[in-house]
Amino acid sequence: GFCEADAVKHYAPNLVLEPVHIDIAADFDFTATTLHATITHTVRSNRTVTAESSEALRDAATTLELNGVSFDNVKVTGDGVVGFEYDGQIIAVKFAGPATTKGDERKIVITYSVQRPVSGLFWNVAERDLATNGTYIITDHETERARYWLATVDAPTVRTTLTFHLTAPEHMSTVANGIEVSSKPAAVAGRKTTTWHLDYPCPAYLLCMAVGDFTVATDRDAVLEDGRKIPVKYYATKNYSAEDLLVTFKATPTMIEWISKRFKFDMPWFKYSQIASPFVGGAMEDISIVTWGSFAVMNARHARDFGFYIDATNIHEMGHSFFGDATVVRYYEHAWLKESWASYIESLWLEDTAGHESARMYRFEELESYAEETEDYMRPIVNRRYDHSWSMFDGHLYPGGSVRLHMLRGLLGDDVFFAACSAYLHQYAKKTVETDDFRKVLEAHSGLNLTRFFDQWFYSKGYPVFKTEYKYDPKKQVASVSFVQTQADAANGVGLFALDVPVEFKTADGTVHRAVASFDGNNVTATAAAFTGAKAVTVEIDADGFQVFGIDGTFNPGLEILLKTAAEARDPVNRTRAYRTLLKDADLYTVRRVAPIAVAERLGEVRVEIALALSKLRHAPAIDLLLTLAKNETNDVARTGIYVAAAGIKHPAVYAWAKAALAAPTAATDLTYRQLSAVFRAVSASRKPSDEAYFTAVIRDGSVAVGLGDDYKDMVHGYALTALSQYRTESAARTLLAHSSSILGNGGSKAEFPLQAMMLGALGRVAPYVPKPLAETLVEMAAESLDSTLHFRVPANAVLAINNAGHGLAVQYADRILATKPVAAVQDQAFYVKAANKARGAATGPGAAVSALIKRVEGLETQVRDVEAKYLAKADAEKQVAEAAEAAKKETAAASKE
Repeated sequence: GFCEADAVKHYAPNLVLEPVHIDIAADFDFTATTLHATITHTVRSNRTVTAESSEALRDAATTLELNGVSFDNVKVTGDGVVGFEYDGQIIAVKFAGPATTKGDERKIVITYSVQRPVSGLFWNVAERDLATNGTYIITDHETERARYWLATVDAPTVRTTLTFHLTAPEHMSTVANGIEVSSKPAAVAGRKTTTWHLDYPCPAYLLCMAVGDFTVATDRDAVLEDGRKIPVKYYATKNYSAEDLLVTFKATPTMIEWISKRFKFDMPWFKYSQIASPFVGGAMEDISIVTWGSFAVMNARHARDFGFYIDATNIHEMGHSFFGDATVVRYYEHAWLKESWASYIESLWLEDTAGHESARMYRFEELESYAEETEDYMRPIVNRRYDHSWSMFDGHLYPGGSVRLHMLRGLLGDDVFFAACSAYLHQYAKKTVETDDFRKVLEAHSGLNLTRFFDQWFYSKGYPVFKTEYKYDPKKQVASVSFVQTQADAANGVGLFALDVPVEFKTADGTVHRAVASFDGNNVTATAAAFTGAKAVTVEIDADGFQVFGIDGTFNPGLEILLKTAAEARDPVNRTRAYRTLLKDADLYTVRRVAPIAVAERLGEVRVEIALALSKLRHAPAIDLLLTLAKNETNDVARTGIYVAAAGIKHPAVYAWAKAALAAPTAATDLTYRQLSAVFRAVSASRKPSDEAYFTAVIRDGSVAVGLGDDYKDMVHGYALTALSQYRTESAARTLLAHSSSILGNGGSKAEFPLQAMMLGALGRVAPYVPKPLAETLVEMAAESLDSTLHFRVPANAVLAINNAGHGLAVQYADRILATKPVAAVQDQAFYVKAANKARGAATGPGAAVSALIKRVEGLETQVRDVEAKYLAKADAEKQVAEAAEAAKKETAAASKE
């Protein structure tokens, strides 16, 4: 489920006393990896409190609780401070009182030091950590991780202006929220203090600073419609070039201009910076400075396909400048107001730059991602009950809320919807917001009562799922599609939904007949029916794509309508659904009918969906069509998707295709890194000994030596580790073991975190298939990474490797896994508890006997494929004979009439 049985509801803190400005004096000792901090809070009283006020108000007016985890030498002084208590988690500042006057301000000063905290503030010292990265610090806070280095109210409810005084070696660069005010020599020779100021209220989780040795690149200014210029600059660790940064973030100035115009609300910041570091988990929308994981940085080859996803993330994080930064959610139950919005902005950008069809497919993928998560659990989008605030950041929040926003747009229409959204931004800028704030603005602009809509789609669980049936009545000449809601489950709190589902029936003369199936929230069944005058040749459900629903099973109006819909439907989602239905358990005849339509499909995203549907089949015509799509594809993003679809198929034709791709003299330039990964997987699926030697050579000698070009960010190396682990042999395991020390750092040297993760994954993947003594050695190597404190992903991947290793080996590591919990951020601790419980439950698990069983299964797969091919060929021959007989009959009838 979504949360543990004992999870409680969470609420925003009280604001009788509210910090309104934080002055951060931070002195960085890189030798000791220690921050010496002097934090000055300006605290405002939000109401007058006297001795006659309630006890709750008096308590709130005399105590301010600040989060602060594992600080040393804590001292608190300031206006009216009579003492403080610190338990290692909370600094409870006590004031004389209870008299306060609304609007009064006081200052409190907290001094302390913190050495290399477990999260929030990350250190890299080149001499002992990642040498090629340079020496630096960087912060990353979402959702509640500022507390690991900053004494603050670590909740979005509190927004403060900020001043930073960052003291570090004089050669280092600094960047923080806001604008740089000054840079002066510090009291200690060879050091400087740089001051930054943000005059825009900022919650703790959006606060950011970075200090160190960085690569810096300056892009063109973004120019807003009023002529204001916003400087754009990029930063990264020293192992990346300025050229890499300009390739990665090149769309940024254009995006700033686009989004300001789209929402008629200018970008609020006076600079826009982006910085990449391996310590950032994904990407984070800190005010005026977006932080990224190093995974994002690309060279030109990598950008050919991966650039699509980086652009989507770039506009997502930029969208937060409007929804999430300018308007901050009051508390986490309303997090959809930022994350759902930022996700929706991804498809808006695509709509305006790539076209409606691409945006439509993007939203369809969002809907399917959300729907997939609902198979595990369902929760309301607005929800107070969770294990940790980080738990809220799931598929319901991102794609689930995004598709609901698109429903609202469809309901209100573009003019009203976007005007209301702009008004919402102007009205609530610099404030905190709740779901009802947004609803009320939409209602004010539309005149519609949206209470029911929000109750159904944001405060309730689930979404409608339909059983569908197409019918045509030749006497009445009426075509219809009936819908039956099947999702209702009173025991789990999922009800019926009110919505209209439009259907389009197109006849042979090109006329489109429209009808609507209407649900009012009480009826289980509804039908869209139209007088068409003839049979429909295509049928499209919700062709404009505003509704949120799933189809229980498939929509199957018959072979000919499906073929015509796949070929001619105006909506790419209806074409996709038609292809999926056609290719589900398709025989040779159907694949032959589909093939020319599929090859002619105009949209790359749909071609990928065709490839994925074909990948579930194993007969020769399906494989041939899939490989034809792969060979014909010229769009790198779509080509990668098709390659990935082919990669998991163990088939001689796929193997031959993949081997040819690797052997091509132009492989180093033709294949992107992600395409190369898919080709590696396609080769390793066949587990031929000669290819095991090939992947060993890639690992040992490098990608250039085998003709695959440069190994940017060790990606080829990592892909080869993954491929080698698929061979499930002792020799493969020993090769991985031989290279593990240099990658995991157990011998003193460390690779970048992604390569460490891929090595750990490879160790865990091969272990179940080798004899237990060797598996024990593999697992012990992985377990050494449990002690890594440099990056949270390393011990997490070690845990996964241990739990995947089989042989019952995980049991003995359960306590070591659990011992990792105290040195993890609170939001990550549940992962280690669950992993330890899983380890304790591991019994004997798969052992060496699995290898023999795997070989037996693989042999049976080959036999089944041969039998299936013979059966399908026979069935196809019979169908062709029947077709020929029918054609001859028609010719005879025609001749007799003449």
